Amino acid sequence: MAVLSDNSRSFRAVVGRHGSSLACGLFVLSVVLGAALDRSLPLAVYLLSFWHYYLYWLAFAFGGMAFDVFKRDAVAMKTVSVAALAVVYLATPLDLASLVVIAGGILLNVRAAAALGIDRTYYGAEVAGLPPRRITAFPYSLTNHPMILGNVAAFGGTLINPAFRQHWWPLAGLHVALNIGLLAMELAGPRRRRAVRLGGGLAFAGVLCGAAFAALGSGTEATLPIASMAAAAVACAWTLYRCYASPASPPAFQAGEGLHQTARRIP
Repeated sequence: MAVLSDNSRSFRAVVGRHGSSLACGLFVLSVVLGAALDRSLPLAVYLLSFWHYYLYWLAFAFGGMAFDVFKRDAVAMKTVSVAALAVVYLATPLDLASLVVIAGGILLNVRAAAALGIDRTYYGAEVAGLPPRRITAFPYSLTNHPMILGNVAAFGGTLINPAFRQHWWPLAGLHVALNIGLLAMELAGPRRRRAVRLGGGLAFAGVLCGAAFAALGSGTEATLPIASMAAAAVACAWTLYRCYASPASPPAFQAGEGLHQTARRIP
């Protein structure tokens, strides 16, 4: 009995620590399976595209998850998001000007991440309590927020392609809007945490609704697989919120202002 009790506690501890990762993995599998059964590509693309923003907001506003788990989840869901966009973008006729702008945005983003390091890129100061550090290397020598600029350029660059823009402009537009939202979140800083929590939560709920309307507007009909995908999205959002916003969570802000501001401004 004692062995079973110890094993049960160990299992609950593992699930508790990695609950957010399990939720993300099950959600992605549910959406992929539902899309395969119903051939509802637009809804699947929209449902898979914005979760890393939600994770950024949860970590920034609550900080209640182990840093290595948050970083793993954020990288995984961002990879899924980029893959979803790449699938539909590369299925359209290529446009040279669009590709050049996208490449420029990606290169700016990669260079900024290299200057910061992977931990600080993923809110290491706020979530892991890393000490503030002054970063003056390019592109931080020019702007405090090169990653946001790079993201906006890359996602906005897809809209230069007329074939992609015709069918998928809401997808790229939501990415641009959410990156601007990240900028507003970082500029708000810890002193306005309540506003960040309220605004971020409402924004993500609005994105889910907007994504659903955009997908349904593309001709997707309500079926059992689609209802299951929607239910999986709600369950995942709620589980992630519970993981990060637990009452036992530590304060989100442990090292001053927003990460990309302090990276350059703190001496």
